[in-house]
Amino acid sequence: MIYTNLNIDSNQKSVEHVIQTIVKATGIATGQTFLEALVQQLAQSLNIRHCLITQLTCDSQLETLAFWQDHKVAANITYDPAPGPCGVVLKKGIYYCESGVQKIFPNSLALKILEADSYVGVALRSSTGEVVGNLCLLNSSPILDRRLHEDVLKIFASRASAEIERQRATEALQKLNAELEMRVLQRTEELYQSLEKLHSTQAQLLQSAHMSALGQLVAGIAHEINNPVTFIHANVSHAASYLQDLLTALLLYRKHSPTTHPAVTKALARLDIDFLMDDLPKLLSSLEVGSQRICDIVESLRVFSRFNEAECKLVKLHDCLDSTLMLLQHRLNANGAQKAITVNKQYTKLPLVECYPGVLNQAFMNILVNAIDAVEKRIVESSTPNGCITITTERLSQDQVIIKIADNGIGMTDDIIQQIFNPFFTTKPVGQGIGLGLSQSFQIITQKHGGQLSCKSIPGQGSEFTIQIAIAQSHK
Repeated sequence: MIYTNLNIDSNQKSVEHVIQTIVKATGIATGQTFLEALVQQLAQSLNIRHCLITQLTCDSQLETLAFWQDHKVAANITYDPAPGPCGVVLKKGIYYCESGVQKIFPNSLALKILEADSYVGVALRSSTGEVVGNLCLLNSSPILDRRLHEDVLKIFASRASAEIERQRATEALQKLNAELEMRVLQRTEELYQSLEKLHSTQAQLLQSAHMSALGQLVAGIAHEINNPVTFIHANVSHAASYLQDLLTALLLYRKHSPTTHPAVTKALARLDIDFLMDDLPKLLSSLEVGSQRICDIVESLRVFSRFNEAECKLVKLHDCLDSTLMLLQHRLNANGAQKAITVNKQYTKLPLVECYPGVLNQAFMNILVNAIDAVEKRIVESSTPNGCITITTERLSQDQVIIKIADNGIGMTDDIIQQIFNPFFTTKPVGQGIGLGLSQSFQIITQKHGGQLSCKSIPGQGSEFTIQIAIAQSHK
């Protein structure tokens, strides 16, 4: 839009006409669109080369929010108002220079770049009266009608100030909303972490109580059984020796005293001496085997019951595994129509490993119970003929050992594997598990021993748990 030069004769256009023209062009615009439309309409309606709307920054610089330069919207700039007329506007609220503005402000680089000869500017104020920027016109020829230009700028300075304040309020609200959303996310994350910590603490407390009670129970049973069983086992061999002497004496008696009292002959016939002489050694041999078996179980109970030992000590991992298997033997044996589960031990020579044997036994127990459950379920669901658990040990390096416990059970999906070490996660029906076994094992191996526990599985084929721990624990 091109208008006749109002700098020559201000009466050619009234203030009202200019205002109406600008309002019509900018009335429905808001935000940045309004500011850019305003500088364009002011420049075109008043036939001015340059029009700027600026805001005052925190370091007392002026930053243009909308900049009309030679018939187009230009990129925004930041400049120092002090050496130029804008500095006067910020201090006094308004400034008018009909011509020769560069001579008045020779140190203003902006005036030279814009080839300005005249200047009109008014301050932008917030609702509290604080100066927040300015609205100004610059032209390369004199601006003659002072009243027209000042009146128009004052009117639209109020409108621009209100729009800038609205923008700032909107931005502040958006920033506040963003901060609130961030705080909500942070708080949610904190609550989630607190919940996870609570679950972990609950699991640890349950584990501690369970292990303490079980340890005391097992240790008590092992102690009570040990004394009488040891006595029996130690005396079976003596009893066998004494009985053999008696049988030898009886044979000699029969050989050298063929004639006996009728009552003795009748009693010997009733006792079936020949059968007793043949069966008693077998009976005593069975007693010896059975008592040795009980001694082995008691030893396994003693090894496994070291739950309350807080100190690290050097142990044989194979003994820990074997004692755990001994206690689970009833789950591995054949039961009715279900065949026995075979355990393959692929042990390699390992050095003594420094660990907390009580809790490490519990970790082995939990993983093995999980493997047995998986094998039994596959046997029931798919009639797998032979259940199998393979335990492999090897020395990974100079300071690391690995224990692998693999089964040919039902296996697990990736989704389940990602959750199996979470406290209280279980795939078992209600009443058959609370989801603490593998979580406890993970904490024992990773936190207590600084090791690693991982699992890989193929649904329908089985799972393998890999335990990696250091040979020597690092003590703080």
